[in-house]
This record gives sequence, structure tokens and C-alpha cells, in this order.
Amino acid sequence: MLVDGSSLAPTSFGEFNSDSPTIWQPIDVSGLTFGTNGFYLDYEDSSNLGNNANGGTDFTEANLAATDQAEDSPTNNFATMNPLYHPPSNPPTLSEGNCKVVSSSALLIGGIGSTIGVANGKWYVEVKVIVVGAGTQIGVTSDPSADAAYVEGRQIGFLSTSFGYQQDGQEVTNDTRGTYGASYTTDIVGIALDCDNNKIYYSKNGGWSDGDGTSDASTPNDYQTITAPASTPAGFYFFGASGGNTSGTVTFEFNFGNPPFTISSGNADANGYGNFEYAVPSGYLALCTKNLGSDGG
Repeated sequence: MLVDGSSLAPTSFGEFNSDSPTIWQPIDVSGLTFGTNGFYLDYEDSSNLGNNANGGTDFTEANLAATDQAEDSPTNNFATMNPLYHPPSNPPTLSEGNCKVVSSSALLIGGIGSTIGVANGKWYVEVKVIVVGAGTQIGVTSDPSADAAYVEGRQIGFLSTSFGYQQDGQEVTNDTRGTYGASYTTDIVGIALDCDNNKIYYSKNGGWSDGDGTSDASTPNDYQTITAPASTPAGFYFFGASGGNTSGTVTFEFNFGNPPFTISSGNADANGYGNFEYAVPSGYLALCTKNLGSDGG
């Protein structure tokens, strides 16, 4: 934004949030006079991020796609993957706002966890698997530092403090495997974490696992029983994934509500937050700070 030819007070552009008076937030500036060389980029149209809402010449986008538009604001932030949790050797590469994870070595990749952990409530996350390998697992961990350790076999589901859904369709708890859902390759895996009832459910491309090696239930069905958050090392669960015992790169794209990949349908949670490929299960929420405030997190 540029206002040409005028000197304006900060209150022309923002105000303190009424619920959180220490947070400064933008206000509607469409009524301002921007002057001869002024411009206003509102970034509301994902297909035209260079749109000049002041009515002047649009800017030309460079290295920007529709998926680069994010819903984060001064008063609401969505989780991403945490770059501090990674194997000490050959850490994965993070991009797309720390939502895309690519293994950086032909060796094993340890686990990686989300920036926001939850102790209660019900939460929904989607993970698009771009490149998969034997032993790839997606799930939750309450000890992301341990799960990130670069030690052979240590990955999501290996420790008693993490729970995973493996690419061959098995559920994994404390390195014990059992029949669960359908296998996945380049698919979207949904995670529904119920911290109130200590359960976790998984879906493949919108179909929820039945516990018999298939994933075609219309709603969360068969589940893993997880340790109560209060009884875990951190007291919280973090969403994560690991590459397993495969060689070559493994790639995940995490969608906590700000998808790093193209969404063909578009589904928000009951509070109106997030943008997901598949319907958010009833009672579950996107992992963002506004929902932490409403649910307690």
C-alpha cells in the first residue's frame, strides 16, 4: 500500500483489537485517497494477487501462485511444521510457509512435528503425500524431539508417545503394527485427533478407515486409542510425519487450513476457518489460534 501526497496517522490504517487490546490489526482502507502514484494491494483474489484495489494498474505477479494466498492475520494464525524439530543430521527441507516437507537425504528421515500442540478438543488436518516410501508414517507425537532423532527405526509410531498410520495401511503404536486402513501412495491423508476421548482416526481421500484394511467409511470410524495428553511427556500432541526406512526422498504437504496445494472443493470447519479438500468431520476444527481460543486447545 502507498498513499501518495498525504501524511496520515496510524489510525488511518489500523486499530487495536477489541478482544485482545495489545494486538494491532488492519482496518478497511478502501475509503482513503491514494493519490497519483498510490496503490492498494488487498490480495483478496487468489487468481490475481497483484490486483490494485485502488483502481490503478495491477502489479505483475512473479513466482506467486494461487496457493500462496494465506488466511493468516494479526488475530488468527494457522499451524505449520516446526523447523526446530528435525533429525540432527540431514534435516528435511521446509518450504511453502513451512507446510511442505522434503527429506534431504537418501538415508532415513526422522519425524517432524507441528508448531502448535493440543491438549484437548478435536482437530482436523490433511496431509498430501507427494512422494512415499516403505515405512512412511503420518500421525501425532507428544515428544517431537525424540521422534525427530536421527536413529534407525525411530519415527512416528515407534515410541510409546507417538501414533502413526503407515503407508501400507497399518496402524503403528510403540513399534507394534496392526491391520487398520487402506494403503496410500500419492493421496491425501486426513487426521482427526480427539483429545477429549483419547482417540485418533485416519482417512484416505475422504474415506475413513474401517479397521479391516479398507478406508471407505463416510465418517470417522475405527480409531487408535492414544495416551491421554496429560499423561504424555509434553502434555500436548503435535501433528507429524516421518519417512520411515526408505531410501530416496519423501515429500509431504501439510494443510492445517492454509493449503500449500490446490484445493478442488474447499471445506471450512464449523467456525468458518480453514480450507480443506474434504469435509471436516462434525465437531472437529482447523488448527489455528482462533480455534484454540474457542476450544481451549
